[in-house]
Amino acid sequence: MAGVETTRDGAVLIIRLARPGASNALDARMHADLEAALERARDPEVRAVVLTGEGDVFCSGHDPAELERKPYELSATPAERLGRHVLALRSLEKPVLAAVNGAAVGAGVALVLACDIRLAAESASFEPGFAAAGLAPEGGTGWLLRRSLGGARAFEWLVTGHRITATEALEQGLVSELVPAGKLAERAAEVARVFAAMPTRAVWETKRLLDAAETSTLADQLGREAFAQADLLRSPDAAEAAAADREGREPRFGGAPPEAEHPIRLAVRDDLRRWRLTVLLRWVLVVPHALVATGWVYLAQLVVIAAWFAALVRGRVPDGLHAWLGRALRYSVHVTAYASLVADPFPGFRGWPGTYPVDLELAPPTRQSRWTIAFRLVLAVPALVLSGVLSWIHWLVALVAWLAALALGRVPRGMRDLMAYCLRYQAQTYGYVLLLTGRYPSLASGSGFQFEEGPDVRDERHAPDLRDVSR
Repeated sequence: MAGVETTRDGAVLIIRLARPGASNALDARMHADLEAALERARDPEVRAVVLTGEGDVFCSGHDPAELERKPYELSATPAERLGRHVLALRSLEKPVLAAVNGAAVGAGVALVLACDIRLAAESASFEPGFAAAGLAPEGGTGWLLRRSLGGARAFEWLVTGHRITATEALEQGLVSELVPAGKLAERAAEVARVFAAMPTRAVWETKRLLDAAETSTLADQLGREAFAQADLLRSPDAAEAAAADREGREPRFGGAPPEAEHPIRLAVRDDLRRWRLTVLLRWVLVVPHALVATGWVYLAQLVVIAAWFAALVRGRVPDGLHAWLGRALRYSVHVTAYASLVADPFPGFRGWPGTYPVDLELAPPTRQSRWTIAFRLVLAVPALVLSGVLSWIHWLVALVAWLAALALGRVPRGMRDLMAYCLRYQAQTYGYVLLLTGRYPSLASGSGFQFEEGPDVRDERHAPDLRDVSR
């Protein structure tokens, strides 16, 4: 029966659009089968995916009969279903290769653009076809094409909708290699096996970072890259690469993910010394932050409701809401760390990452189970109770630390570390409630911690030499 076929070749999953009698046009059955195939591709044993078509056409777009159906007859519009496939392809944590065996038209072009590597038969062709039908681009075609061709060329091609050959696609960078039609399947399998043998997690992080780079600031991108690199350094593949280099052999990557670590981490880079005057006046100095933090809390309650509904529909929190809630949580960590003497400098008011010695590092948003999203508050009750207990411990220790800092001019390390432990668990708990992560908070002392003593600028060894300045 016509639909979508999947076959395994070792660690490579081949997804074939198999409705040749209708030029592999996407109908309801094809959409359902393709969705199931892309879900199958998430299997950790699959380390590379090939998307291709049956016969001499890759995909001719939507079946016209589907476009003529009334909205109430559809569970989702064809454009919506295509969008889901594109998002599924982009979110696969492994390389996806398009083997374009023939004409790709309309939605077929969107599927090709959503893949990471694109090979084409010499007989292949590409035709957007949207404007000619009185329609706008769909399936992320405009967004993806702009990244490949630039704004002006993407606009010209999408509006005129003219057909381009495989050779022209190669020249414009839409595909990376042309292959004789009879050799395409063999060459695609060969390339897929090469990518399947690579460190899969590193390939995925590269894919994710490139996608994020289009809309990131440099500072945001540097943060994402640092987080990814720290994560990958703990992966079995990184260890295998180092071992292979020492032993003078080729690495044998297994594709296993890094050791699980909580996606919300507390980084402590402050020294233990405290100014006695600011310690004495700490509760007065923190008042402006207490007022601002109260406003953040009320706003966060509204934002998390919007995030909850969006996550129920999409299976993940939208990037913008995730970023705002992350800033709110990070700001509360900065203020609590200052108030309880876990850190000494006066914090800023905006919750930006990397701006305070006791900082919160958040992984980017990922998909979460809709069941856990729906019942998040119920599931969080045990963690909230424990977080409340740790909060009492935190502030009791803070009181003793306040007396110690007044007497000694420093906070004892054990007290600082215990308060940091309590603060980290509280941050992970509220991060779970705020849908910043689907991971439950961890009691493990090593999960989500990074300690790095900062230089003591009041120590003469680190102070600037003012005599040099006066010269």
